[in-house]
Amino acid sequence: MENFQYTYLLGNLLALPLWVYLFIHRKDCRKEILIASFCVGILAVLWAPWFLRDYWRPEYIHASFFKNWRLGGGEDFLYGFFLGGIANVIYEEIFGKHFCKRRDRKHHWSWFLIPFFALFFLVFGLPLYFGINSIYAALISFLILGLFMLYFRRDLFWDSLASGLLVGLLTLFGYLIFLALFPGVIHQWWLLPNLSGTFIMGVPIEELLWAFGVGMVAGPFYEFFMGLKFRKR
Repeated sequence: MENFQYTYLLGNLLALPLWVYLFIHRKDCRKEILIASFCVGILAVLWAPWFLRDYWRPEYIHASFFKNWRLGGGEDFLYGFFLGGIANVIYEEIFGKHFCKRRDRKHHWSWFLIPFFALFFLVFGLPLYFGINSIYAALISFLILGLFMLYFRRDLFWDSLASGLLVGLLTLFGYLIFLALFPGVIHQWWLLPNLSGTFIMGVPIEELLWAFGVGMVAGPFYEFFMGLKFRKR
C-alpha cells in the first residue's frame, strides 16, 4: 500500500494555474468566479461524508478533521473551490462571451431556492433512504437542477451544455496528469466494486460524468441566479 497522504492536495493544485489565469484574464467575471468557487467549495466539504461512505476513500493530510466533525477536509474545499470557479466561467472564456448590463427581471433569483433544496434532498436523501450510491444520486441531482434552470432560461442551454463538456474534458486531461504522477491511486482510493467498472483512459466514467454535471449546473448558475444575459454579437 503506497502512501498517498499528500496526493489529494497535490492533485488539486493541478487546477490552480487555470483558475488563476481565468481570474486574472477575465476581470469582468471575478465576482462570478469567487462566488462560484466559495459556494462549490463549501458544498464539497458538506458533501464529503456521503461520498466517503460508498464512493471513495481519499487520504487527507489531517484525517482527524473529518472524523471529529463529520465534514470534509481542506482538500475537499480546494477541489470544490477550483472546480466551481473554472466551471462557472470556462464557457465565457472559450467562446468570448460577455454579459450585457441589462438584467432579466422576469426570472428572479428566488426561483433558485426550490432546486437548491431539491439538490440537497436528492444528494443526501436518496443514498440514505433508498440505498443509491452517492455518486449516482449526485448525478440525478445535477440533471434535475440543470433541467429546472433551463426550463426557465432556455437561452442558457448552450452555456450549460458547453460548460459540462469543457469541464469534463479538462477533468479527463487533469486525471491523465494525475495518474501519471500517482499511478495506482484509483484502485487504492475508489470503491470500484460499487461503481459501473467502466473506465475512459484509466479514469472511472463516474468521475467524468460528475465533472460534466458540475459544469452543466455551475456554468449557467450565476447567470440564472443574477438574471444576466449574454450580449448578442
